[in-house]
Amino acid sequence: MFKKVLIILFFLPLFVVAQQNKDVKCKDKNRGIDQLPCKITYRYGTDIISDEETAIKYTDILIKKELLDPEKVKPYQISSIADNKVWHIVVKSYNCRYCKIYININKNTGEVLNFYRSED
Repeated sequence: MFKKVLIILFFLPLFVVAQQNKDVKCKDKNRGIDQLPCKITYRYGTDIISDEETAIKYTDILIKKELLDPEKVKPYQISSIADNKVWHIVVKSYNCRYCKIYININKNTGEVLNFYRSED
């Protein structure tokens, strides 16, 4: 009887801890290239990339690193996602017929969250 009580007292907290870890839905270590991080950083009182014009200029710099001419790929498709915390930018590549470049930028910090290509 004493052994059963000790076993129950030992394993009961383990079961409770195991159930709490199941509630975690997002893990940044295993996230895909097209998924946003679980927590989007908010450091400053105002956004660094607050409007679309600044996002376009920032995207021009990123596109030049991909050896594309920004003037040939404009206009960009720009939208605000994740409760207006992230700029989602889609760039059509002229090197490939159906290729698109997807860029997600944190509005507050200017951090590039995702930068990937896809053939749609």
